[in-house]
Parts: sequence; structure tokens; C-alpha cells
Amino acid sequence: MTKSALDLYRKYFQERQFERLNLFQIIADRFKVQRALYAGSFVHVTPSFVFPDVVYVDNDKQAKQFFSEPEILKFIAERKIYSQEAKVTFHFADYRNGFDEMIDSFDLLISQYAGFVGQYCKRYLRTGGLLLANNSHGDAGMAAIDDAYQLLAVFYAKNEDYRISVNNLDEYFVPKPQVEITKEYLEKLPKGIGYKKTASGYLFQKVQ
Repeated sequence: MTKSALDLYRKYFQERQFERLNLFQIIADRFKVQRALYAGSFVHVTPSFVFPDVVYVDNDKQAKQFFSEPEILKFIAERKIYSQEAKVTFHFADYRNGFDEMIDSFDLLISQYAGFVGQYCKRYLRTGGLLLANNSHGDAGMAAIDDAYQLLAVFYAKNEDYRISVNNLDEYFVPKPQVEITKEYLEKLPKGIGYKKTASGYLFQKVQ
């Protein structure tokens, strides 16, 4: 990998203490995740340290160059925690327009600061699979009103130290404003609405 490519990962994730490695490790320890889809990933390859088969999708030209570097697999191999060889796939695409992957074939769908990934990429996630989302752009809130998803757990974080909780899940996604929360309403907002109780991240299961 060229120095500039590796520096891109360091700048946005290592130096900002935002790799979220502990978050992915918790999911790996608790659930049988082998194949993950990360739409809107940019160069955040941390999931490949934990999950042996990860597909990344982004339309950023820097990400395209980053994933084209042959040394990316060496970088992942140095940090992966599983025994098998890492499988890494990158699609230079807008995830909203689709990409060449089999539907119902992923155990985990990752949505972090990239819009309504849980809606556009739902078809790629198998029934029983997991959606990891935050509500920066409203994706977690959208999943909360989608009958296809069921809230399974929430995450709290202090710096890079994540903790999972399954307690009182019905207390989340209760809106502060007295408005009717619909898909159309959330789509019009530039970011998610305010809720009475929030978490750092949310884990949903695809139930249908």
C-alpha cells in the first residue's frame, strides 16, 4: 500500500480513535457473522479485522484507489483475529443503485453515517441477519419503523470502548416531538430526529 493510502485510514479512523474495532468484536463474539456488507464504507476496513469476508461499497474516488492497492490485504492480515485468509471485495458504486452481489447472502449489514443503507441494501441481507446502524442520518430510526427489522440490542461507547445492552429496548425510538414518524417524514430530513432515549449504535435483526 502506498504511504498516502495508509495515511488516509490513519487520518480518519486511527488518529480520531474511531476504528470501532471493539464494536465489531462484540458482534463477532455473540453472533455467527461470516459475511458482512459495508455500504458507504469509505476506507473503513476495520470490519475485515474481525469478519473473514467483507464487501465494501462506495462511490468515493479515494476509496476506489485505496482498495486497489495490493498491500491492503497485507495490512488486514497483520491485524485480523481469525485464522482463515481474509476475503475483501470493493464495489465502486452508489449503493442506492445496486451492485453485483447475491441477495439474501449477508449475515451483517453495516450502516454508519451513509444514509438509508438499511433500506436500499435490505435485499442483500439474509432473513435472520443483522443490521448495525447509527442514527446520524436517520437510518436507525427508519429501521425502527420497518416491519422487516426488529431491534435486538443497543450499544453505548466511551471513546473506543463499546458495551452492548438488551435491556428496556421499548424505551428507544420514542420521539421527542409529537409528530407522526413515517418513512416519508424521515426521508425529508437531513439527519435523524431526536428521541427521548438514545444510544451510540443499534443492532437490528431482519425478521422478514
